[in-house]
Amino acid sequence: MSQINRCWRLLATAFSFALFGVGALLLALLLAPLIRLLPWSEARRRQLARHSIQRWVWLYVRIMRGLGLFTIEFDGVDALKQPGVLVVANHPTLLDAVLLMAVMPNATFIVKAAMAHNPVTCWIVSLAGYIPNDEVGVELVEKAAAALRTGETLMIFPEGTRTQGDTLTLKRGAANIALAANCPLLPVMIDCQPLTLRKGEPWYHIPARAPHFVLRVLPLMRLEALVDRTQPPGLQARSLTACLHARLRDELQKQR
Repeated sequence: MSQINRCWRLLATAFSFALFGVGALLLALLLAPLIRLLPWSEARRRQLARHSIQRWVWLYVRIMRGLGLFTIEFDGVDALKQPGVLVVANHPTLLDAVLLMAVMPNATFIVKAAMAHNPVTCWIVSLAGYIPNDEVGVELVEKAAAALRTGETLMIFPEGTRTQGDTLTLKRGAANIALAANCPLLPVMIDCQPLTLRKGEPWYHIPARAPHFVLRVLPLMRLEALVDRTQPPGLQARSLTACLHARLRDELQKQR
């Protein structure tokens, strides 16, 4: 029975990848042109695009869960709708961004540059106002901070890519953005057991049993309680990154 279940999940995984591509294509070819034609403000069109993406992604997650590809536990995700906070999460699997998009209906995501240059997804990225990560460091920080100052919710993976092995290594980009916008950090712990779709792992290398995901929103991290703002900016970013690393590491250790 376990071998049959694994074969089924392999076929369902292939179907899910194909379904995601079809969904992205339909959003780009059908929805994006329609939204652009609406006589609304840019902000209102952007909000509609984000809500449309979120509804599709939420349906996609439910389909994958219904196919038995994984189980998932959400804890405290209502907090992700707070305005003017920088949401930061660890990044163990390829599905992390999808799972977060499913529960964040009006957030600005910092996405891979490849999505902004792909002929299919570039329309979605542009219309939704997502920020590609190929910007020069200072420009990316300022663009992200500007979105936060207007009250938007911003989401970034501080690792910059999926976790390498078992080591959680954070870059300072998220800390630089939070300091520039003077906004709190809202950490999210993502755990997946057994791990799947890791960095450099082919999609067909599926685990022996269906993974269980946990997305847990942790308490807000306020700058005034963590950083001495009289220090040089580099030291502030280093200190804030260390605090975030400790918070995520400790929560992951508790989960396991």
